[in-house]
Amino acid sequence: MDSDGDGLLSMEDLVRVVEDAAEEEKASDLREVFKMYEMEGRGCITPSSLRRMLSRLGERRSVDQCGDMIATYDLNADGVLTFDEFKVMMASSPSAAA
Repeated sequence: MDSDGDGLLSMEDLVRVVEDAAEEEKASDLREVFKMYEMEGRGCITPSSLRRMLSRLGERRSVDQCGDMIATYDLNADGVLTFDEFKVMMASSPSAAA
């Protein structure tokens, strides 16, 4: 935390601490959102679980459409989104930049 070792936090140190805390909170929030979409206990978002969650939100999509949505961010092409892939998706989302 104390980058220059003087026993005091400079403004830069304070900003870094706040940003780090914000990142930890953001990661925690993302984990909670991920759990909402991950409904099958597999530790990943499947096309079926995505379809169910979107349906709850009033969005009607087929399992195939959800599979296509997942494929965009499915870095290892296994047909599901892991938490790491979900984070990439959220980071690239236009609303995530706000």
